[in-house]
Amino acid sequence: MKLKPLFLAFATLLALPASALDLVGAWQAAKQHDPSYSAARQALLAGKEKAVQGRALLLPQVELAAGASHVRQENDPGVPTLTNPRANTSGDTYRYALSLTQPLFRMDAFVAADQLGKQSDLSEVQFRLTEQQLMLKLSLAYFEVLAAQEKVTLAVAQLEAFSQQLAQAQKSFEVGVATITDVNEAKARYDATTAAEIVARNELAVKQNALRLITGEANARLATIADREPLPPQPNVLDEWLSRSGKGSLELQAQQLNLAIAGREIDRYRTEYSPTLDLVASYGNNYQREDLSRNGGTDRSGQALVGVQLSIPLFTGGRMSSQYRESVANRDQQADRLEATRRDVEQATTQSFLGVTAGAAQIRALQQSLVSSQSLLESTKLGYEVGVSTMVDVLNANQRYYETRYQLVVAKYTYLYAGLQLAAATGALDESVLQKVNGWLIESANTQ
Repeated sequence: MKLKPLFLAFATLLALPASALDLVGAWQAAKQHDPSYSAARQALLAGKEKAVQGRALLLPQVELAAGASHVRQENDPGVPTLTNPRANTSGDTYRYALSLTQPLFRMDAFVAADQLGKQSDLSEVQFRLTEQQLMLKLSLAYFEVLAAQEKVTLAVAQLEAFSQQLAQAQKSFEVGVATITDVNEAKARYDATTAAEIVARNELAVKQNALRLITGEANARLATIADREPLPPQPNVLDEWLSRSGKGSLELQAQQLNLAIAGREIDRYRTEYSPTLDLVASYGNNYQREDLSRNGGTDRSGQALVGVQLSIPLFTGGRMSSQYRESVANRDQQADRLEATRRDVEQATTQSFLGVTAGAAQIRALQQSLVSSQSLLESTKLGYEVGVSTMVDVLNANQRYYETRYQLVVAKYTYLYAGLQLAAATGALDESVLQKVNGWLIESANTQ
């Protein structure tokens, strides 16, 4: 049948392994799934409206008013006369008016418009800051899963090695070339590693769930880290990075805007004592029908007005004075927060810079230590076979080798994460930086 080749092709397609989820792919998934990122986007859209509201304060305000009513009038004088008789009149009245007000001089409106513009700018900085924070959160969760996977892998490998050494110790004991102590030591290491594997698998499940909550990807196969030479930060000068963070830090930019907004709040309350001058214009008509009309028909009266209106606040019961003092205190509070933020940014930049430089050196040292540990393990195994090393020596060398392998993997992830933190401290962390980190990752068949 013709359907059979099609079915086989479809089945083959399903059997192909899916590509590993790298860091950029995880970021794309997080943007679609993480609720904090979605909330930040909505906050950005709301914040952009602040600028529109600020411009509206300086534009003309046009209002149309209209009304209709039925009027009944009764006139019942005590002594009716020809000129003042008893009479009942009724009729309908209609009116409409179109008015325009254009601010000419309103310091409070000018200040409020500038303040709203700064609030709009703040929403953009806060969105970028949330984006950076999500990148760091995602990267940490991603690296923690990779480290947990490596821990499970090494636990399995170490368990296999200890199993072989336990079998070797038992065999040597049976032929009389080893003691029961060797067997017990090998059995103890095997049992301890079995327990460690259980813990490692539990930690992996926890880390995988944390990543799933961010990306929405369940049990995704991740790209693992490649064997690359670590590099120090460029430039490798702390003062240069401190200068960059002092200018580019999003935390600093946000707090600087908060301080500027608080300063404009002082100006706004100060200018409420200033006079206001508006251009005003209006046009309206009134209609009276039936008995209310002088001739029994419909009367119309209209009015057109153009002028200026001056308003000077004299006394508000102390409200504006109190609000002014409150705004001064809030401004001083924001100034203190700016200084605290500046110190935090300096500390974070220094810590991240040192993390990258020390991380690169640590990776190189652990790479050399791994080579040494492997050589030690091989020579200790050989020494045990010829009788110059004990089973304890072999077990210790084996454990040291696997611990060094794990420390090297963790050092690589710590190095990469410190680089991301350093970029974030300077306000430079974006998708292009994630792309560079992606260069450290390779496809992996690890599905543990």
